[in-house]
Amino acid sequence: MAADNAAPLVLQVEPCANDPGRYRWVICDRDHVVRQSCYSLASEEEARNEGRAALREAAALLRDSS
Repeated sequence: MAADNAAPLVLQVEPCANDPGRYRWVICDRDHVVRQSCYSLASEEEARNEGRAALREAAALLRDSS
């Protein structure tokens, strides 16, 4: 199965470079950005929660396209 050979998607939550005190999420597949937040979020927890939802969507899209 193709999904078995694929590297897992990784969610990263990091401080926003443009807006101190706020956070952004990024989803990567190996070293490529697959999705990222369009705007900064007020807390690391909020960014992580939104990032997890986006990660589930991205994983489903990859699974369904295989």
